[in-house]
Amino acid sequence: MIRTLVLALTLGATCTASFASCMSDGASIQSVELSIVGAAKERWEPVTGKIHRMRLPSGFELGVQIDPATKEKYQQLLEKLPAIDELVKITLFDMRESSPVELSTTWGGTNSIQGFGPRGGANKVAVMPEQVQLWLHKPVCLNRESLKSRQ
Repeated sequence: MIRTLVLALTLGATCTASFASCMSDGASIQSVELSIVGAAKERWEPVTGKIHRMRLPSGFELGVQIDPATKEKYQQLLEKLPAIDELVKITLFDMRESSPVELSTTWGGTNSIQGFGPRGGANKVAVMPEQVQLWLHKPVCLNRESLKSRQ
C-alpha cells in the first residue's frame, strides 16, 4: 500500500514537472528520477557528456550519465526494425575512486524505467549494494503550430 502511494506521488511529481517544462518554452526536456525500493531519491535534468553524482544510502558513490542516442545507433536498430522509440545512452559509474570507473552502459527509451543493481534489470551491476531504478521522462510538447501539422 505504501509503495503504491509513493509510486503515485512520484508519477504525479514527474508529470507536473514535465507540464511545467512545456509551459516555459515549449521544448521537450529529458528528466531523470532515481528511486530506491520505490522511494524517490533524486531528480535532475541531465546534461550531455556530464556525469551526475550521488551518494546512495549505503554510502556508495554512483555516477549517472544520460546522453542522446547517436545517429549510428538509430541506423543500426532501424536495419532490423521498422520503427523505434527515441533512445538515450545510459552509463553508470563508480565514483569512489579519483577517476570514474564505468560499471554499465545500455540504451533505454526516453520515457522508460530502467533498473540496475545486484538483482539485474536493464543491466546487472553486482558491485552496487542497492537496486536502483531510473525513471526517464521526456514529454512531447505541443503548441498551436505543431498541432496544426498533425491534422
